Amino acid sequence: MSRRDGTERAGRARTLYLGTLFLPLALQNFLLTYNSTAMNVALSAILDDLGTTLTGVQAAISLYSLVVAAFLITGSKLGARHGHRRVFVLGAEVFVLGTLLTALGPSLAYMLVGWSLVQGIGVALMLPALLSLITREFTGADRTRALSALGTVGGIGAAVGPLLGGVFTHYVSWRASFLMGTVITTAVVLALRRTPGPGPDRAGPREPFDAAGSVLSAAGVGLLVVATLFSGRYGLVRARQDFEVFGHVLFHRGGPSPVPFLAGVGLVVLAVFAVRERRLVRSGRDPLVRLSVLRNRTVRTGSETQAMQYLVPNGIVFLVPVFLQTTLGFDALWCGITLVATTLGLMTAAPVAAGLVGGGRVTHRAAQTGSFLLMAAGCVVIAATFDPQVRDETTTGLAFAPGLFLLGLGQGLATTVTDLIQSAPSPEELDDVTGLSRSGTYLGSSLGVALAGAFMAVALLHSFEAGANDSTVLTPAQKQLVTRTVEEQVQLTAASDDEIRAELGSRGVTGAAADELVRINARAREQALAWAGGSMAVLALCGCLVAGRIPRTRSPGPPPPE
Repeated sequence: MSRRDGTERAGRARTLYLGTLFLPLALQNFLLTYNSTAMNVALSAILDDLGTTLTGVQAAISLYSLVVAAFLITGSKLGARHGHRRVFVLGAEVFVLGTLLTALGPSLAYMLVGWSLVQGIGVALMLPALLSLITREFTGADRTRALSALGTVGGIGAAVGPLLGGVFTHYVSWRASFLMGTVITTAVVLALRRTPGPGPDRAGPREPFDAAGSVLSAAGVGLLVVATLFSGRYGLVRARQDFEVFGHVLFHRGGPSPVPFLAGVGLVVLAVFAVRERRLVRSGRDPLVRLSVLRNRTVRTGSETQAMQYLVPNGIVFLVPVFLQTTLGFDALWCGITLVATTLGLMTAAPVAAGLVGGGRVTHRAAQTGSFLLMAAGCVVIAATFDPQVRDETTTGLAFAPGLFLLGLGQGLATTVTDLIQSAPSPEELDDVTGLSRSGTYLGSSLGVALAGAFMAVALLHSFEAGANDSTVLTPAQKQLVTRTVEEQVQLTAASDDEIRAELGSRGVTGAAADELVRINARAREQALAWAGGSMAVLALCGCLVAGRIPRTRSPGPPPPE
């Protein structure tokens, strides 16, 4: 056999290996993003099945995001120390245990343990290992295409989560989503076990693990996530209701909100964590994460850009179902169908972006700036569509298709930012970058939903009060009732006409006065949604400024594997 034939055979073998490595990892990434959005449409079914409360199920969903975000840095470090493939498989096994506990559990307690805690830890172990495996094995344009494809698959998973989750819930059971997770993850583990790597799995130093740093990072990130989750309920600045801990009111309604306090404590904890990590580095010990990687301009600006690219779409996709359900009366399944336009836009733009960036015809900075411009345009179109009198198609949800498609195009261009971030650091710093950037995306996602809800809540309150004060139908006593009614209902993010009418009836307001308040609520709700959508467009334009700081040429990435 000639040397040329041997080289060709080695090339084909490596191509086959990369393909068999990428496919199961991409499938698992689809499942992880699907898992983060599918249950949002199954709330009613879960309440009936488990006999619990809406607050309990929402706590399970929020706790899941909190656990993942809090332990991503630790998960990335464990992959560096013990080998990414080994940690990924361990995380997958933990994840399977969580899916089974949740799918077979008879009560909310099983969901809190199985989904929120066990699955959350599994995801925190798998996700950094998944990204590091692909980054280390692929090189050059192949890495760009692989990471872009991974982002596309993840975006599709998040987008079809409400649709597929609605189908499962409507025709089978909400538990089917978790059983599907068990089957897929088991298949992925079996596939990886049959796909040995080209060499031994890399493992890092055997110095003592930075347990104190892990606790500090988890606490700091966790407090920031809790603060964003609480902002929708308690308000960003002024507390909309009492904040109680073990029966003691710490923040009174009308006073300062607990959100800035929790966020401030989280930042202080992270500052202590940063000081500790620097001391470990100076003493020659192995830290949980080397924060010096943030001095790399490509890593820093790329991570900031990626966080913003999660913030904007999550915020606007939160607002659209609110409108569809409160104004048009859509159920979960039809909300999911309406959001398909986002998936189509993402699938259209992502492969084009990967080809242009991977081939060197478009810079990362241009691609990321373009993604924000498309997102901003989509947000503006969607904000204009929140008035149901704009077009007749609004009643079927079709009017949202252009804006959602533009949003999806922006998300498609954004998929190349992962390649920018992962390719910038040296091999020794790759795991530090992975943990930090992934934590940033979860913070961006949580903050996007929180800001969208907060913008809408403030606008809804002011619009309702203005409409009531201008009304010639309401009596002065009825106008005084308006503020308290709206402040209580706004905790639901937005109230439908039926919810407002029922609340008014329980307070003895009926007849013409009730009709007037329902009309005022409907108009205020649409104005608030439009204001919040426009605010997300402004944040997208801020994202353009962030992306504009990305260097025109990225730092050299890790060398190809031997």
